[in-house]
Amino acid sequence: MKKVLIAGGGGYIGTLLSKELVERNHSVEVVDLFWFGNHLIPQVKSNQKNIIDIHMQSLKEFDTVVFLGGLSNDPMAKYSPAMNFVENAAVPSYLAFIAKEAGVKRFVYASTCSVYGYTNNKLMDEDTSLTFPSFPYGISKLAAEKAIMNMESDSFRPIALRKGTVGGWSPRMRFDLVVNAMTKSALTTGTITVNNPNIWRPLVDIRDVCTAYIRAIESSLDVAGVYNVSYDNYTIGRLADEIRDELRSRDHKVQMVINSIEDSRNYKVSTEKAKTELDFTAKHTPRDSVAAILDNLPDNVDFTNEQYYNIKTFKGLFSDT
Repeated sequence: MKKVLIAGGGGYIGTLLSKELVERNHSVEVVDLFWFGNHLIPQVKSNQKNIIDIHMQSLKEFDTVVFLGGLSNDPMAKYSPAMNFVENAAVPSYLAFIAKEAGVKRFVYASTCSVYGYTNNKLMDEDTSLTFPSFPYGISKLAAEKAIMNMESDSFRPIALRKGTVGGWSPRMRFDLVVNAMTKSALTTGTITVNNPNIWRPLVDIRDVCTAYIRAIESSLDVAGVYNVSYDNYTIGRLADEIRDELRSRDHKVQMVINSIEDSRNYKVSTEKAKTELDFTAKHTPRDSVAAILDNLPDNVDFTNEQYYNIKTFKGLFSDT
């Protein structure tokens, strides 16, 4: 059993990850402001406060610290670049620093494949020289990743997971991620809109993401480094086709709307390093993600609820930012 602190663990991923860690007999505490409500199971200790207010002394009791906080997507970062750089670059770097000072041996950082920016269809691995993202979210996430990995030592073993775009069901649900958003659109309007069918994205189901974090938390301290986490690389056009097919297989009528809008992100990644060093292989397809959403949606779900959309909740909290 490990004692795990998840900073920012009240969100889409952390809510499900904390539950799975408890089921594996780990002791879990979550520090979060719970902007989107508290959906944690009772066995997880909740601590409602800002991550920046965590004191070094309180970290001495933990074996592992996981950072899942920050502003979680491009719209939030674009809305408040200042808060983006504080929450996505400074805060995780500070948390890693005090965790190391407190003697925590394992630090797991929630990075993103957005750090690859626009790669012109080149397959990216963790050792590929980056062209660097040009947008606030990607810049800030890469800055924190580099700072944290530079703290590595014999006694401090950080792992950064560069996740593809996540989809699927969580008790703290989001409908602003591409798989989930297309599913919601199909259910509410009968259409799936594709802004650019040729853009590439690595995609991964939230259940596989939780498995990747568990592999990182439970791995030998010999392991440290940066790892891509994805099921496979999809064009947005192919993704829309698969989501449409899954919905039609369940008797939903779905039409496609195809546009041609430029995007500043286009990347596909290799996951061989995670397979070799973390023994992690994703197994859920985007269709599986859609199926999980359909199987878990309440009959009376209110798709207009702002808590399903990070940017809407964020704007409500920080309209004067």
